[in-house]
Amino acid sequence: MEQVRNITVLVNPASSNGTGHEIWLRLLPHFEKQFTGRKIRIIETTSADHAEALGATLDTQMIVSVSGDGALRDIAQGLMGRPSYGRPALTVIPVGSGNDFARNLGLPTNPWLAITRLARGRRQVIDVGKVNSQYFLNTVSFGVDAAIAHRTTELRRSTRRRGFVLYGQAALSAVVKDLRPHRCLITIDGHAEERDLLICAAQNGRFYGGGFRIAPTAELDDGLLNICMVTQISKPKAVYYLARIAQGTHEMLPSITTVKTNALSVSVDADVPAQCDGEQVVGVEVETAAAAQLLRYDLQLIPAALDVIGPGE
Repeated sequence: MEQVRNITVLVNPASSNGTGHEIWLRLLPHFEKQFTGRKIRIIETTSADHAEALGATLDTQMIVSVSGDGALRDIAQGLMGRPSYGRPALTVIPVGSGNDFARNLGLPTNPWLAITRLARGRRQVIDVGKVNSQYFLNTVSFGVDAAIAHRTTELRRSTRRRGFVLYGQAALSAVVKDLRPHRCLITIDGHAEERDLLICAAQNGRFYGGGFRIAPTAELDDGLLNICMVTQISKPKAVYYLARIAQGTHEMLPSITTVKTNALSVSVDADVPAQCDGEQVVGVEVETAAAAQLLRYDLQLIPAALDVIGPGE
């Protein structure tokens, strides 16, 4: 971190149920103390488009996103539109609802502790995923877990909860209301197969949903996406499976298939929920003779695509 002298902090005021601005004001003295001697510029983002535009244009050595995973993904979208040699390093002070990218980096989810660790941070290069034209840092999924992500957004607004508890509540709600398999056409390494799936999750990092270990062996820099697929199970068994996924001990369970690849294609009916880093993502229409509309999602992993700052000792 000694060579980083110019830092831009992007604060998402909508983070943490609309309290991101107030949280940052409390964090600011600690941040300035830890990063003394650096030139610090602070900008509050006004929208996802604004965050993406700043990622695409800022002249700085490091961007610190005071946010959750969604705003971080927006910034990364802008960064990935730049030449690789001109991209600032990216990191996060986690103040969102899930904060899974911070976990994947090895940062504490407590923002005060995260600042302390980042002040002695180290640069690393990570892979970045792409689904159709949209980049992602952590996850793309289809089916019941995408429905859980959408319910998480709704519950966050109505309950003001965060993290693991919020996702757990959304998961139980989705098990009751959305637990049905969806026909998926999945192509991996040139092999196409139709499957009836409850979950199809493609992971760059280990965590999603506020700490659920959906891909316990995933690494941000191994050049591979970890795919987890779950076929039909009963509602009581689904609750058990969710508990095992939370612990990262699910991969050998019946009805679960895992595979690693650097690219895949998923085609599903248009009504199947889909999410990218916690936000809705739309596929490309596929022309078919059938009445049902199909959407295709082409996923790939771009190796060694982005510099990030992880925690120091």
